[in-house]
Amino acid sequence: MLGGRTGLFLFGLGLVVGLSGCAGPGNTIQITTQVNPTAVIWVAPPPTSMAVSAAATLFAATTYPISPGSSGNAAVTYTMTCGTPNACGAFSASPEGGAVTYMAPSAIPAGSTVTVTATSVADTSLSTSAKITIVPPIPIAVSFFAPPASLEAGAQFSMSAGITNDVSANPQVKWGVTCGGTACGSFNPTTTYNEAQTTYTAPTAIPPGGTVAVTVTSVTDPTKSATTSIAITAAAATLANGTYVFQIAGQPGPNASFYTGVLVANNGAITGGEQDVANYLESDDDGNYAYTMQETITGGSYATTPDGNLQISIQLGAYGPETLDGTQRAGGQGFVAGIDGMPATGTLDLQTSTAAPAGGYALSLFGGDMYGDDAWIGGVLNIDSAGGISGSGSELDVLDGQVGLSGEDMVGASTVSAPDAFGRVTIKLYPGTGSSLQPVYLAGYIVDATHMRLIETEDGVDATNFLGVLGGTALGQGASTGHFTTASIAGTSYVFGAQGSDEHGPLQIAGVLTPAANGTVTGTLNWNDLSGGGTQAPITVSGSWTVDTTGRMTVSNLVSGSSPNYAMRVYLTGDGNGLLLSNTSDSIFAGQVFEQQATTFMAASFSGAYGLNGTEYVPSGLYGELGVEGPLTSSASDESDAVSGFVDNANGGADFAVSGSFAASGNGVFTGELAGFAPGARTASNSVTLYVVDGTQAVVIETDDQQLMLGRLEKVQ
Repeated sequence: MLGGRTGLFLFGLGLVVGLSGCAGPGNTIQITTQVNPTAVIWVAPPPTSMAVSAAATLFAATTYPISPGSSGNAAVTYTMTCGTPNACGAFSASPEGGAVTYMAPSAIPAGSTVTVTATSVADTSLSTSAKITIVPPIPIAVSFFAPPASLEAGAQFSMSAGITNDVSANPQVKWGVTCGGTACGSFNPTTTYNEAQTTYTAPTAIPPGGTVAVTVTSVTDPTKSATTSIAITAAAATLANGTYVFQIAGQPGPNASFYTGVLVANNGAITGGEQDVANYLESDDDGNYAYTMQETITGGSYATTPDGNLQISIQLGAYGPETLDGTQRAGGQGFVAGIDGMPATGTLDLQTSTAAPAGGYALSLFGGDMYGDDAWIGGVLNIDSAGGISGSGSELDVLDGQVGLSGEDMVGASTVSAPDAFGRVTIKLYPGTGSSLQPVYLAGYIVDATHMRLIETEDGVDATNFLGVLGGTALGQGASTGHFTTASIAGTSYVFGAQGSDEHGPLQIAGVLTPAANGTVTGTLNWNDLSGGGTQAPITVSGSWTVDTTGRMTVSNLVSGSSPNYAMRVYLTGDGNGLLLSNTSDSIFAGQVFEQQATTFMAASFSGAYGLNGTEYVPSGLYGELGVEGPLTSSASDESDAVSGFVDNANGGADFAVSGSFAASGNGVFTGELAGFAPGARTASNSVTLYVVDGTQAVVIETDDQQLMLGRLEKVQ
């Protein structure tokens, strides 16, 4: 409203009077009465203080009593007074309907205050006032929005900056970059408004010192700026041509979700493939039901991201695109840590065989049942005929919230289909005599003779089956099928990493166990559910163990003075790997085991370039569960390892720097600290333990009470 006036219509209730005569019989005449205003109020009150030359929106109105048919003029006029006449500021029109904009004076007036008064137009005896203290200019502040910690040479990245306390009409910043050389990269555009994006193109070669300094400077006040450092790294190798099996696994329970399939990569293009999806959908009765679907991959592309990770875009015909994010590992393969930014972990494996599966397989599945309750299944399957499972040498262990489903279940006569062109098989598991488990239908994607990725399928085919959302892995036992003994296992150490939940919420656990020939087991572990009250040193544990001929090892009463009583089943493959599932409903977790080298460890045992894939859980704020993935480098000295690299949360955001160190130990249990994983404090260090398997891989777990982080490190080269 121009001229310092504004209108607000506040109506009273109508007054209706019945009249006769000329109005005609039965007619009613409505009379609107004029009532007097009662007060002037602030609808949008002035701030208590303002910097010189700053602007604020004010809004006042005249009010009236509520009565039938009443109406009145709600407009007001604005005036101002201060200790310095004619230097109290100014009013102007506001784009917010009916309000006005007050512009503070360019200098602090005598007495430091301005009194703003709103007076009723209908009754000038009614007004309201407010005092505004005028303060010196608040310094302009400039800051970045999530700049990357690293970029590949020649890569491009969109960046933006925020400006605060700039009272100019159009606050802007200028972008600049410097480095140890002359070619430091460029920006387009070089000037942007508040929060607007610019594109930075990194130099085509790594500059001296390996970093560039990016600076944003206020146009209004060039003395105000912010600078961030970005490491320029060599271009990473892209995905090698070939056919790959991928799997994305979400968390167990009602949010369980799995994507498992196969894609063909050829010179940057995805030329074919297929995938299965299993998740929960909301039904009309406000419940969830399991939904499975098989889809054809019709195209797509892949490339390294500006920070050197791997990004794969998959086209699914009418179902639209999906995006997988991961980091490279040895042989041009890569971990997959997320799909479309969802918090999850996963794998990407080069497919080397599509031969029909045969022999024993260690099995691990997790997700949810038909009610959305957490569900976990582990065991051994023996495919002992062409396309068939007799049930001999097969057994399953089930943990499920539904009464009567948990426990050991035998497998009856079941079927395995022939592989299709992409190595997909359908496994239909039927219960054995006395089993309480319903039939479970799985799609298996063959990686090679000893690896399959599994996902529940065909829920709509048979109403009597499990009807849940499950996914997992099967590892082949080969020649070891049915030949496991105490003697074949005793003395071998196994590193493990697993996650699940306990009474406090999310749980992560990692360690190393060594079974002895006398039936005892010893080892070291760390567990974290954020209830420990501080940093936890590696815990020495002991217990007992047995194994049957299928490779199903039972570890019982695994305790120490400061650790809960853990029990687990380990399903071994005989070639140095295995899967595990807890054997108690108090602390439920599942994961993988890796046979540890028998020789003594040194700092050099963990040295070189590694890819990290893991899961992070941040209990506070809006973070929750996050994927973590990226390249790390370990440099060994005599007794320790220095670690550095760049990791992101597989959600399309900028990466962040990770750094720290580990103290080496002869048993492969390295303790240390890593900085960078805390979303709200990237420079803060977190205590971690590294369980080294051998020179090619390790498991890392956070051991303080700030957050949860569990990951697997696999050597890149």
